[in-house]
Amino acid sequence: MTTSGFRRTFVVAFVLCFLAMSVWSFATPLFAGPDEPTHIQKAVAMVRGQILGELLPQAGEAPSASPYAAVTIPKFYAVDRKIQLVCFHDEPTVSAKCAASPGSLAARHFPPRGVRCPYGIYPPCSNYVTVIYNARYPPLYYAIVGLPSLLGSGNWAIYLMRLLSGVLSSIFLALGVSSALLWSKNRLVALGIMIAATPMVFYLGAVVNPSGLEIASALAFWSAGVVLVKEHLEDPPLGLLVALFSSACVFELVRGLSPFWLALSVLALLGVSNYSALLRFVSRRRVRIGMAVAAFFGVLAVAWIIGEHALDVASPIASNHVPLSVSYLTILEKSFAHNDYYLPDMIGVFGSFDTFAPLFTYVVWYGLIGLITIGALAFAKRRDAVVLGAVVIAILFVPVLISSSQAHAYGYTWSGRDTLPFAVGLPIVAASLLGEHLRGSGRGRLVGVVAFLAGAAQFAAFYEALRRYSVGTKGPDFAFLIHPSWQPPIGVIGALLAELAILVASYVLFARASQRRDAAPIDVDVKGNGLVGDGGVEVSSTRGH
Repeated sequence: MTTSGFRRTFVVAFVLCFLAMSVWSFATPLFAGPDEPTHIQKAVAMVRGQILGELLPQAGEAPSASPYAAVTIPKFYAVDRKIQLVCFHDEPTVSAKCAASPGSLAARHFPPRGVRCPYGIYPPCSNYVTVIYNARYPPLYYAIVGLPSLLGSGNWAIYLMRLLSGVLSSIFLALGVSSALLWSKNRLVALGIMIAATPMVFYLGAVVNPSGLEIASALAFWSAGVVLVKEHLEDPPLGLLVALFSSACVFELVRGLSPFWLALSVLALLGVSNYSALLRFVSRRRVRIGMAVAAFFGVLAVAWIIGEHALDVASPIASNHVPLSVSYLTILEKSFAHNDYYLPDMIGVFGSFDTFAPLFTYVVWYGLIGLITIGALAFAKRRDAVVLGAVVIAILFVPVLISSSQAHAYGYTWSGRDTLPFAVGLPIVAASLLGEHLRGSGRGRLVGVVAFLAGAAQFAAFYEALRRYSVGTKGPDFAFLIHPSWQPPIGVIGALLAELAILVASYVLFARASQRRDAAPIDVDVKGNGLVGDGGVEVSSTRGH
């Protein structure tokens, strides 16, 4: 792999991913992302030195056992979503036109500076003091995304925070794409990434929410990991190792369950690897260094999670708690039934669980995932098929077990996006296994069909989300293009045209790159300078190092 070849592929993938997320950022009303107001407030407080803030008790508990904290931040950011979004929050038929700007809300609702009320009263009673319920979350994401707030206050600062969040997520999505296109002879790995990158992946990367970075780094880890264990255990390229271990380090540092999901992902990848080659792989010095670095950051992540009780969640109102009289078996049954919510949320449920993608998007994505998974199970070796089946079972049941264990204390708090860091691995692994058996032109045609369907489903999800915020879900399907009640800074037509252009460019380039590489056999350069594709184009190197 030449340095220029990697740089070109990575830059193109990064730019396209970032542009796609940028359009989502501008097409989503301020503070409309899931839990975005509180994530913004924590980020603003974090960059001002308030790592935890002033911890506050909940339900009579000591502050040391509470996820709540009071933070002092500029009043522009100290607007709770119960004020800002009360007009359309959980009201999908209402457009975003009714929402005032954060600045005008701050001026209207806050009493004079210095007046402070007891915890739990909304709105906050000071210009600068507000309560957050994610005080104990791991700090890495917030310490980066909050930086634009140091430049001042205004809508532009929130957009900059969103764009910076998009930069972080795009870096790792580009790493995942580069790993598949540059180091894999199996072109279906690229197809798996197309399916793994659901509309929800781009949406979460476009708003202020650590789930976006967690999912993107997880996708990069799965992509690099699959390519490594299936194709390069005997000759691991340095660039692929860097992609693998860098994404692992970030992955485990982002959220409270991130180390757990990383551990499950590692187990799945080990399950589909060649064990004898794996032993030789881990004996390499550069591999051991990478493993040591990942283990070091993993220890830091776990130490923070345990020491700061980062898995404690904000307790909802008492009526949401499951009574102690309800049996655990009943809780398990109800939690499993909630897969009706968890699974669509992994594809595209925007805002605060109130903005659904159209049925077309769900049908396409369920169909693509089912097709590639069933195909892989039918053709894969027995051990690989067992591992893939275990991944499917884990996606369906691990969230059920976690949610059920918290039901008496917090109610049912799980969401599909919490499972995505692990779930994105399913289509990538399945595509890799299927690609080992599907040969010839069939692979190229399959990549092209998936690219078309995924692009159409992505655009349909974006269109519906924009329509919902413009005129509400009961508004006109097409007339809002001309007479929207609310529109983003780039306009409704501008947003749709930009999204369409980016999707067409992304999927066409991705599919063509996959098909071109699939049609060009890769052989080792006899001089040992690299791998040379059809036509003498050098496409890879670092063999046997």
